[in-house]
This record gives sequence, structure tokens and C-alpha cells, in this order.
Amino acid sequence: MNYAYPMKQAIIADLQSLVTAGTLGAVISNDYSKINPLDQNIAQTPVAIVLPPMVSTSAYEDVANNLREYTWYIMIADLPEHVNAGGDGYLEDLMDAVLNVFDLDCTLQGTAIGAVMPAVQEPPGIVSGNNITYATFYVTFKAKQLVPAAVSQ
Repeated sequence: MNYAYPMKQAIIADLQSLVTAGTLGAVISNDYSKINPLDQNIAQTPVAIVLPPMVSTSAYEDVANNLREYTWYIMIADLPEHVNAGGDGYLEDLMDAVLNVFDLDCTLQGTAIGAVMPAVQEPPGIVSGNNITYATFYVTFKAKQLVPAAVSQ
């Protein structure tokens, strides 16, 4: 009865396709074992860090199902020197590549009903972690799934 983990696996697989394509350098799944998700050994950038979801809502859909909505956050981080070397459209191209991979897999490989709608949550900014400065932005989206539930009559 695990619904979030298969979504997470699909998200990582989708992002891994961007590593294969050369758009991303790495994908990391973060379980908040560190205070700052960037406080870890990041071998290659740009990196996508998949954070655990938040359950936004969980409401009875009918007498047998709950409609659960998971909000996912993905931090994209790169070194400022890569951003500068990439030219004026570097961050925009990176954002579009990450958003597009989820546009093409709107059900997260069948783990979410309906379509997810990815969006850039926060504008790009500078964040430090592990004594390294990164240019970052977050991609967020909501994914819904029906889960078994029962109402006693």
C-alpha cells in the first residue's frame, strides 16, 4: 500500500533520462538526512534533488476511495560558473528541459491519475551548502492517486 514511493521512482527515472541526454549531471533522492539538501557530496552538476512529498489533501472520493494529492518538490542546482559559461538562456533551457520531461510523462509512468502540472515554484537564486555556492530553482507539481478507503455504514 505504498503510493508515494512508486511516484518517486518514476520522477527519478524521468530525471535520469536527462542525465542520459547530457542535460543533468546527476539525480539525487534526498530523505532529509541532512539539514540542507545541498550538504552532501555532489559529484556532477547540474543536479536534480528529489525531496520527499507533502500530502496536500486527502479526501473521500467515494465510499471506497480516498483521493490523495502529493506535492513534489525538485531542487535543481548548478555551479554559478556553469551558469555564466552557459550564456544568457542557460537557466531557462534547463528549466524547460526539466518541465518538458514531466509534460511528456504526465501520469508519472501510471503512478498518478490524471495529469501532473509542473511549474517553477521559486525564482532562481543563490544558495550555499557544504561550503559551495549553487544557483538553484525548484520545480513543483501535484500528483493525485486514488487509495482504498472505507466508510462504515
